[in-house]
Amino acid sequence: MIIDDYAYNNKLSKANPNVKFSIGMLLLILSLINPYNIISMAIIFIMSIVIVGIAKIQLKDYIRFIKIPLIFLVISILMILFSVAQSKGSLLYSIKIGSIYIGMSNETIDTALHLFFRSLSCLTCIYFVMLTTPFNQLIFILKKMHLPDIFLEISMLMYRFIFIFLEEVSDIRKSQELKFGYISLKNAYQSFGLLVNMLFKRMMIRYDEMSIALDMKLYDGTFHIIEED
Repeated sequence: MIIDDYAYNNKLSKANPNVKFSIGMLLLILSLINPYNIISMAIIFIMSIVIVGIAKIQLKDYIRFIKIPLIFLVISILMILFSVAQSKGSLLYSIKIGSIYIGMSNETIDTALHLFFRSLSCLTCIYFVMLTTPFNQLIFILKKMHLPDIFLEISMLMYRFIFIFLEEVSDIRKSQELKFGYISLKNAYQSFGLLVNMLFKRMMIRYDEMSIALDMKLYDGTFHIIEED
């Protein structure tokens, strides 16, 4: 929800969405195909300067956005960094476990570093598009790319349901916290089970309400999207 709020209120929200999307996608493709870490580092630096310095996204929030996928990235990099060998001849650093050696070689270090900077540069490009381009502008861009209407419809409904889901989770959890539902581990497990059960029922109710609202607006299966000036 914070990302969506920034997308509509950043300093680049009124900029041409086609330009923003094109820049983000071109740099994303460059990040995927370039073999040099220095280029990936340059993309990370440029995108971060644009996001924080020009779009005026709070640095602490930007770091928080990066930190979540970065944890999974680091775990993946560690799995690549270490290799198993029958001898330690090709390993720079190693430990012996039974009859095998586990350690790092020049090849695994180079691969891990390249994958790290490539992934991080791709991530910053995606965040540039997400944090500077409102969702309605993204949908219009996808429509101009002649994607099927069913794809656009599913995207918009999923986008709407994400906020419905988060709103319901927040309301139920706040109600449980006021009743000390998470005061102990045992209560927390019980409260979580009730939350999941109640969430399913509430989501079905909200789905019915949204279906009725769409029917009242004569929804015919197509969202009519108008480009903003």
